[in-house]
Amino acid sequence: MRAAFLLLPIAVCTTGPAFAGSCTGAEDQLTHQQARLAQAKGNVNEAAELFYRYTDIDPNDSRGLAYFGRFFLEQHDYMRADALSAAALDKDPDDPAALAIRGQILVMKEQSSRGQALLEKAIKLDPDDPESQFQLGAIYDKGKAAPQAVKYFRKATTLNPRDARAWDYLALNLEPLGDLERADRAYRKGLDVNQMGRYYDAFLDYNYGRFLFKRNDLSGSKRHLDRAVELNPDIRAVWYERARLDLRIQNYQQARSDAEKALACTQQGGIIDLQIYTLLTQVYARLGNVDLATKYANLTRETPPPVRGEPR
Repeated sequence: MRAAFLLLPIAVCTTGPAFAGSCTGAEDQLTHQQARLAQAKGNVNEAAELFYRYTDIDPNDSRGLAYFGRFFLEQHDYMRADALSAAALDKDPDDPAALAIRGQILVMKEQSSRGQALLEKAIKLDPDDPESQFQLGAIYDKGKAAPQAVKYFRKATTLNPRDARAWDYLALNLEPLGDLERADRAYRKGLDVNQMGRYYDAFLDYNYGRFLFKRNDLSGSKRHLDRAVELNPDIRAVWYERARLDLRIQNYQQARSDAEKALACTQQGGIIDLQIYTLLTQVYARLGNVDLATKYANLTRETPPPVRGEPR
């Protein structure tokens, strides 16, 4: 499962923040560094106050505006992030930080071609920025262009080995290329560094659990899928995958419980009702419950598959 943060639509902000005052020198740089340090430590209120102070001191610094925009993006305040990224790029169209945040936001607003062009320009100007590498990789991942995605995610993990998201995406794109040993190593490296914060990935255990299931490592798969349902109890896909594993290891009562929980979830995570009906037919047949097995078999026959391109 790909993390959802790359797909969130955001509203267009029609009015930008007001910036006042100007000053240059050591004070503004110190405030800028303090703001980014507070952000890295997760001190949200302190970081916000310092960023506001910095943009008051130097309202024309594109990089400061870009970092402030990324701060708001990480707080899911999309309108402020949108406005600040636009202001940053307006101040300096050749600032890699401004190009990177603006490109990411344009992709989120489903303006992918414009966003990709800005990210590519950002990488040309600053090839050592891991976030630009990651975001460009995510575009290729969404387009199912695994070789290109691997290139950018590999670079992102080299530049920032603590980015669990990048390790997860790297592994997910190595899988369809058949490079399973490197995919396994990437998953494990991601899990080693997966801590709460900017680079945390809530779906790493789910993705690795599915990977191990496909490799017939059932005990390893169970450990990670157990963790996945703890981390994402509202997501249908995690319950469905664990139910499939339960069925495989003949834990039929648990398979029934997990499959029923999957059916009750509103956040599908790519799993449709038809798949769960089919699974429940098998589970209830194993349990010897003919009535419920027949019920779900009938639902399987009566439920049409989704039309290609239709939301799942």
